Amino acid sequence: MRKIFVALLISLLGASCLGTLIGQAFAQSSTGPTTTSTPPPLVVRWMRYRGAVTQWGSESYNGSITVNAKTANVPPQFFKPWVTVDAVWSNEPPFPASKPTGGQFTFTHYAARLAMLTSIRKQDDMIVNVTGIWNVTKIKITTDFDQNGVPVKAVHELTPIATRAIGQLHITPDWKKFTIAIEGVYSLQGVEISMMTTTNAMNPFSYQGGSSATLADLKQVAVCLGAMPGFGKYNPELDYNKNSRIDIVDLATVAANM
Repeated sequence: MRKIFVALLISLLGASCLGTLIGQAFAQSSTGPTTTSTPPPLVVRWMRYRGAVTQWGSESYNGSITVNAKTANVPPQFFKPWVTVDAVWSNEPPFPASKPTGGQFTFTHYAARLAMLTSIRKQDDMIVNVTGIWNVTKIKITTDFDQNGVPVKAVHELTPIATRAIGQLHITPDWKKFTIAIEGVYSLQGVEISMMTTTNAMNPFSYQGGSSATLADLKQVAVCLGAMPGFGKYNPELDYNKNSRIDIVDLATVAANM
């Protein structure tokens, strides 16, 4: 009797093990082999886009936009992209080339800046859409000139138009046009001036697009020193601290990146 009981126990254990093995086999065949995804070899791409503002809402405006970007061919968890977008525009005439002796002039312009990047959608390794949080400001500058036509005093009056508003920069696939659509603000539109993309490092403070600022970049800022929006020499791309004036801080910024 004892021998029969042991034989039955062995048979039950064998059937149980066989069932377990069959279950494991089906589980493996249904799920397939376990694989670990790895990113492709990292390729970092730098881009600088320059455009001319032509329209704000339904009205004609003049201005510029500059985009600097650093992206890669891997998902965001493997590489954190970096993008800056700055646009400046106005529909007022600039200061006259030959200023009268003494007097006061005002110039009003607008500025939009990407405050925080949310996402980038790329196509063929090039930026198509930049979505994020934006700030838009109206800036009125009142400038006093002395008897020689030299500006002696400037007062900046800033009025927020949109603060931390959701918006998107869209650049057409052929890079010929761009649009900035920000909540609560008229759509800003324009056309391309130039665009360069490279796998070489591009310093944002190098106007020439080099890996570091050079003496030529420093001279570029020095020539425009003291200029403000409305002045012929003002170049918003060289206004690195974005205070609507090309000053000693901008010069020092370029020098520090040489």
